[in-house]
Amino acid sequence: MAWIRASLFSGACAAAMLPVPATAQDQSTGEVVVVTGIRGSLQRSLDIKRESTGIVDAISSEDIGKFPDTNLAEAMMRIPGVTVTRGRGTASGGTGGTSSNGEASEITVRGFGPTFNETLFDGRRVATGTGDRAFDFSSVTSDYVGQIAIMKTPDASVSSGAIGATIDIKFPKPFDKPGLVAAASFSGQISPERGKWSPNGSFLISDTFAHDTIGILVAGSYSDTETRQNHINIQGWEGKMAASQDTPTSPIVSRYGNYPSVNGQILGPQQALTTPTWFIQDYGIYHELEQVERKQARVVLQWRPTDALEITVNDNFSRDNDHQAQYGYSVWFNTGNMQNVQLDKNGTVVNFQQTTPTDFQGQYNPQILQFNDYGLNIKWNASDKLTFILDYDHADGWSNPGGVVGADMDVGYGNGADNAVLGIAIQNGHGLPVPTSYGPNNDKSQFVNNGLIGSHVLPMTMGKNLDTLNQVKLEGIWTDSDALSFKFGLQYVAEHKNQDSYSTFVNNQWQAYSGYGPASGNCPNPADLANCHGVALPQDLFSKTFSTKDFISGWTGSENLPANILQYDPWPTISYLQSLGNPQTTVIPGANTHCCDLPKDSLGNTLPAAAGLPQNAGRPFTGTFIPAFDPGSHLVLQEKTYSGYIQSTFKTELAKMPLRVNFGVRYDITQETMAGLQRVVQSFTQQSGDLTSWNVGYVTDPSSANDVSPVTKDHSYQYLLPNIDMTLSVTDNLDLRFNASRTLTRPPIINLNPVTNVGAGRLGDVTASSGNPDLLPFLSDNLDVGAQWYYSENSYLSVDAFVKAVDNFVITQSKGQTYGPIGHCIDTHPAPCTFAGQTVEVPYTLSQPVNGPAANVYGLEIAWQHVFGDSGFGLSINGTIVGTNKPYDQHNLSVSGFSVTGLADSANFMVFYDKDGFQARLAANWQDTYLDHFGQIQNGSDFGTEPTFVNTSWNLDFSTSYDFTEHLTAYFSAANLTDATYSTHGRFSNQVLDVVDYGRKFIVGVHYKL
Repeated sequence: MAWIRASLFSGACAAAMLPVPATAQDQSTGEVVVVTGIRGSLQRSLDIKRESTGIVDAISSEDIGKFPDTNLAEAMMRIPGVTVTRGRGTASGGTGGTSSNGEASEITVRGFGPTFNETLFDGRRVATGTGDRAFDFSSVTSDYVGQIAIMKTPDASVSSGAIGATIDIKFPKPFDKPGLVAAASFSGQISPERGKWSPNGSFLISDTFAHDTIGILVAGSYSDTETRQNHINIQGWEGKMAASQDTPTSPIVSRYGNYPSVNGQILGPQQALTTPTWFIQDYGIYHELEQVERKQARVVLQWRPTDALEITVNDNFSRDNDHQAQYGYSVWFNTGNMQNVQLDKNGTVVNFQQTTPTDFQGQYNPQILQFNDYGLNIKWNASDKLTFILDYDHADGWSNPGGVVGADMDVGYGNGADNAVLGIAIQNGHGLPVPTSYGPNNDKSQFVNNGLIGSHVLPMTMGKNLDTLNQVKLEGIWTDSDALSFKFGLQYVAEHKNQDSYSTFVNNQWQAYSGYGPASGNCPNPADLANCHGVALPQDLFSKTFSTKDFISGWTGSENLPANILQYDPWPTISYLQSLGNPQTTVIPGANTHCCDLPKDSLGNTLPAAAGLPQNAGRPFTGTFIPAFDPGSHLVLQEKTYSGYIQSTFKTELAKMPLRVNFGVRYDITQETMAGLQRVVQSFTQQSGDLTSWNVGYVTDPSSANDVSPVTKDHSYQYLLPNIDMTLSVTDNLDLRFNASRTLTRPPIINLNPVTNVGAGRLGDVTASSGNPDLLPFLSDNLDVGAQWYYSENSYLSVDAFVKAVDNFVITQSKGQTYGPIGHCIDTHPAPCTFAGQTVEVPYTLSQPVNGPAANVYGLEIAWQHVFGDSGFGLSINGTIVGTNKPYDQHNLSVSGFSVTGLADSANFMVFYDKDGFQARLAANWQDTYLDHFGQIQNGSDFGTEPTFVNTSWNLDFSTSYDFTEHLTAYFSAANLTDATYSTHGRFSNQVLDVVDYGRKFIVGVHYKL
């Protein structure tokens, strides 16, 4: 078979394996000639869309391979109704909010976010180590993917039908294209903002033997990407009721802390707290250097011992190593100490001052995701009409399988001798929140002063997740003719998730050297150890800085940031602190010797070390930082699903017009067992080296020295899930579609934890969270109607309208409660601190997920694809409008406020040229502002869980290639040409949360194919 044009880029490895429909035939030789450029790719996607019984969009490997989007999510965002998530939480150890390297990682379909979509590999559920039900598409390169099908309406024979969409990623197999197939690519990638080239490569070899009865395929890929992100971060907007005066400078007075001054007057407790007010508690400026290394491999063996029997064995492996170094400056604020506060009309604090310490952070944030699955598929053609398929698969998804620890070393200078008064000004529009005063004694020129820097806190964290899936499926297919077929089958899926985390918060070792040291005025008399917190550090550890010039593209205010900020490696500082020795046996001025004392009972008696908490939990700090197991993080989920289904497809006529009908029904029975570890609060103790922070003590059983007890909960549910799809061909070129179905999405895994956890918290910001193992799945009744006009080759116009009526939305209920009377201890070191006779009622906020309201989601998708004859030019335009009857009301202060998340209007525009071996594509993607989720890094608001909105974004990408020969192609691509940024905000548009400048990416490479 001759190819007029070889498939390009790394994805061509898979493209070569696709079954290829004939598009032209040489009359003299009978040789089939196949177009495989952009036009061929678009035609295949169009054919799949038209021939599918439901609403399906597809991408063939030429799309992904020829124009190498970074990953599969980057490719899918070109599909109508699909938007992508570019932000991601900082990895283990990070406290710098939500960052983004610009790479799309998860997708939202028709307004339903990552956890509402189900991802399959060749029709099989995928295990993931991310800790929830979402799939991280950035972990899958496009190098040897054959095809992606985005099923927006359910197929009863495939799955329960996620409310958003089911995404089936299809990989090549040897029998797809008998004979020898070999392809390889190599490229270099650079981010100009980082300034380092990194390598990428892939290969695929496939061959069949013994008269095409045995086949083997081996494929692999490697990529190493280095990027830079500049990041402004506010970790949360805390909502409180406050006092207010009708003056230009309005005060904040909350129910916590002191009373600030306004125009020189001290406000007293007599003032009523009547004004809803939002303030920031943590502000940071970060410079992030990230390296992502990806390795993937695939092996497939196929054997056809007879014409009726085909056996396929496969193994897929991938491993992502994401290493991020994060450097920055951050400050912590409290309402009770804010001065000269200014509010805008919505109650947002837009300007204030406060005397507070200065922190510089050196962080190491690792994230390792590993995946492996192996499967067996047996296909037996029992007769000309009846086929049976037996499919088995075992998959494992790990997060941090090697137990790598993340670290956030905070150093700085306190607010003692230097009297640092800090302030933050909040802008409108694209204006960065910026400090208005900073530096020792408010001297900005001395802001980076390594003569003052001492030690503060050291959060170290390590999370570990394991997701194991075993699934087996037996299916029968009976085909009477082209007009009638049946599918019927049974499926069993057993999923086992294990989640644990470790941190120095658990054993309080993060506070072992807190206090900023003597140069900050925190040790007026170094010989008086009781009043000395923090140690002096070798100042040569802090000789490097990063510049904030032109820090964030497209935003004003960079000129008002501190010109330079410390950039230091956390590990030498950690090594120095550990070299000081054991503070239990050696006098170390500034060490918080009693930070990690053994737990005490209600009478102040020391209890034995907690046997159930390994790695120094509840033990004195002996000089080496060791993250301790967090019982509250422990969650084991065992979920078993038993399914049966039947599906019929037939063809008939309606008023002499061809009508295709597909009817299916699926019955799912789900059984869940959740297990966790429960602890009961006994006391709150003020930290000795950080008077803004509480340490929590728990009731311990003296006989077992254990403060945890296992909790197990069983739960089950079952649903009948029908669907019907009808396609009426009004003419040869015009199809009308109707689809009705019921689908479900299982509740988020983290919400099923059967225990209540109390965080250590800060003064005035103690929070508790409780899971709910009785949560029911989201249930949606769906209706789709549409029209598709295929008016010429490779050109069409389609309109699809949909509505989804969704029940059982999971919402978080937050309410204020009080612990007490409970043990309460203010810092009295070095004297032992007991709780006898010292009790207090401690206010806190309890959050718990519950099944809540129903909502309707509706939308309209419009797509137009047109190729201008044989000119080589073409375009593709699509747009999606979505809405709901439960929009977000930013003025609703109810703690149980609810709205549908993920609803973003979006549009894509692509123009291309494909002729004579030269190809080029310019693609633009627009996504409107949308409510991404409820929750911010800090969630202590009195008005329930505060929202996080993702701001409007534009992305512009360009790709081009040239075929030097039938076998050799050179290519170039540029991502994010306009240097767009990622940004989020809270309840109101000026409540900035994150602004990230992640830069651009360029790739230059060659591809060779036999």
